[in-house]
Amino acid sequence: MIRVRVPATSANLGPGFDAVGLALRLHNTLDLWDAPAPVIEVEGEGAGSLPRDPSHLAYRAAMAVSQRAGLAAGTGAPRAFGIRQRNRVPLARGLGSSAAAIVGGAVAANALLGGPLDRQVLLDLATEIEGHPDNVAAALLGGLVVCAGTPAGVRAVRLTPPPLPVIAAVPDFTVSTAEARRLLPARIPFDDAVFNVTRTALLVAALSGGRSDLLGDATEDRLHQPYRAALVPGLSEVFAAARRAGANAVTLSGSGPAVIAFGDAPGIGPAMVEAFRGAGIRCRTLALQIDTDGAVVEPVASQQEPRPWQPEECTEGSEWD
Repeated sequence: MIRVRVPATSANLGPGFDAVGLALRLHNTLDLWDAPAPVIEVEGEGAGSLPRDPSHLAYRAAMAVSQRAGLAAGTGAPRAFGIRQRNRVPLARGLGSSAAAIVGGAVAANALLGGPLDRQVLLDLATEIEGHPDNVAAALLGGLVVCAGTPAGVRAVRLTPPPLPVIAAVPDFTVSTAEARRLLPARIPFDDAVFNVTRTALLVAALSGGRSDLLGDATEDRLHQPYRAALVPGLSEVFAAARRAGANAVTLSGSGPAVIAFGDAPGIGPAMVEAFRGAGIRCRTLALQIDTDGAVVEPVASQQEPRPWQPEECTEGSEWD
């Protein structure tokens, strides 16, 4: 049996659309083993909704690794796996739940098979399944990741920013990534493109250099957040409330609806909760830190005993405030 721990992620961080991802200390764990037929078990987030058949994302990723490794070795058809997934990353909220599943399944299968695929191949394969590289790159590598798809594959650079508190406000509704992408315009004004290029450069420099004083300007965006605001009631009010409460910066997390704020002022979380409540939305908050490990293969103390449910490094507000 192989066990993998995978972090949540936040992509874009304002201007860095499909190019910037940040790993966060909120983890899913995935156990994977050889099985005569597919077995999929899910606990925690998504236990009542995720598929228990080979369409499950982690299983699809594991089988893709097995197939790729089999083709490379000339060993033929892939084998079947059993998967037990224990989820803490909220589903369809913009915190990388699909990336965590894909990376978890891929890394676990690769480890079980003896590591035939290198990290670059795993990153390219995970990106093929996910459709874009920012979340999967951050989940795989940890830290702050800057990435780009190229004809030769995904190019990713991992940076290790200084510790920085992150508060996530997680509303009690979901947003489809596909729907969020459909709202984006086919063309944007040249000035908006320049605006985002300059802000993205500043964002990477500010995070990697620990310049929290620059994050307010660095997280400004004209490329996707203005168009996606219609999917998240009260978004502008939540942003404003977080800033008034002392946040250095606040952004939509991925395609949302979760919102992340950078800063450690104690009123940031409650201010976002109250602003969402004003829009008729319940939400919970998560106090997080940057994860610098990425996907990690963990030792399994017993092949027979299931892993006990453990509290995370994050602290949570009440389930729905």
